[in-house]
Amino acid sequence: MSYHQFKIGDRTTSDVVVRVRTDEGRDYRLYCHSCVLSENSDYFGERLSNEWPTCQILDSRYCVDVQCTESEFNSYVNAIRLIYKPQPCHWYGVRGTLGILLASIHLGLHKITLSCADYLESAPWDEADEEEILRAVPPLGPKFERILSRLQLVDLPQVSQIFLSAFCFATSAPNKLKTELKKCYQDQIEYLLTEDDDLPLISITNNEHPKRELKKCVVNLFEYFGNLVEKEARLGIDQEFSVVLSDILWVCQILTKLDMMGVIVPFWVDMSPKIEKLVDVFVGNESEIRLKVVEITSKVLEAMNFGNVVLPPEKRFDLVKTWIPILQRTKDWIEEKNDESFDGEILQTLESSIVSVILTLPSDWQAEILSQWFASKHVQYPDLLEVFEVWSYRAKSAKRRFF
Repeated sequence: MSYHQFKIGDRTTSDVVVRVRTDEGRDYRLYCHSCVLSENSDYFGERLSNEWPTCQILDSRYCVDVQCTESEFNSYVNAIRLIYKPQPCHWYGVRGTLGILLASIHLGLHKITLSCADYLESAPWDEADEEEILRAVPPLGPKFERILSRLQLVDLPQVSQIFLSAFCFATSAPNKLKTELKKCYQDQIEYLLTEDDDLPLISITNNEHPKRELKKCVVNLFEYFGNLVEKEARLGIDQEFSVVLSDILWVCQILTKLDMMGVIVPFWVDMSPKIEKLVDVFVGNESEIRLKVVEITSKVLEAMNFGNVVLPPEKRFDLVKTWIPILQRTKDWIEEKNDESFDGEILQTLESSIVSVILTLPSDWQAEILSQWFASKHVQYPDLLEVFEVWSYRAKSAKRRFF
């Protein structure tokens, strides 16, 4: 009789009992055939050979023990059954197949081991599957590294290319079909750059190529925004304007992480006079647009405050002169509306940044800004008392030096 005709559990033909046992006392007996086991398993072939020193007898049959833990028990039983009747691995799922893989390696079941490895390499994993595979597979050695191919370290050029492609899509002109999709891309790009317990996946600090490509995307975004500003000045604000502002605010957050705010600041400075007219004339009660504009301005001034962006004094002077009145009216508007959605820390950050930028200007220009501030009915915000104190001290010191 060919051993292919044997069936596991057939006591009439069985000549060996396999006992799968655990330390907790679990004991399962499988009635098998020595020719089948020896042909397919190194483990059983060795123990059923004449060279094996001891061989137990049970029910007038040879007996081979297989010791395992409670968590491995079902995997060992299934692995032994598969010797007789191969079944698709997907019947057991990823974690079930992983258990069978580990059992088959121990038992020297090479065909089953190969089948399990092929399945694990190609099957989709959920998060729990992935955690188990990462725990169990690496200690198995190079032979099983292919199972982990989807988890291997990605080459830096590929990471950069993916990042740039995603960034260009996330900053592209909006339309109804891709607005939500862009938000998902933006969230994922933030994740790539996030510094948590590990290093961020990508760093472009010393790589000029991705910097150039990022700059192109930002320039395209601001060219589109500039055209939109011209259109809105004639036709009024629409939803597209708000979407593009959201994109610019997101870009500010990304470029701050990459120390590249110098790309945005000149654009925002040049557009500020036109944006001022839009904010006051067309925006009206559109709180979402007002607050986005204020947040972007906060990012721009903050970059200048930290010295990350260098602008000529004329540009710095025009920027603070333009935005101080806007921010004063916006603060009054927020207080009047009692808008709790607005983060009050942004106004504090803006105030601090404005003070720092003003103190970098020539003293005559500081005096001009202070004169306008004293004459304004909004003298409470921003609080320029520090500017007044420093300007007064410097003015007296200069007089002592020159006279």
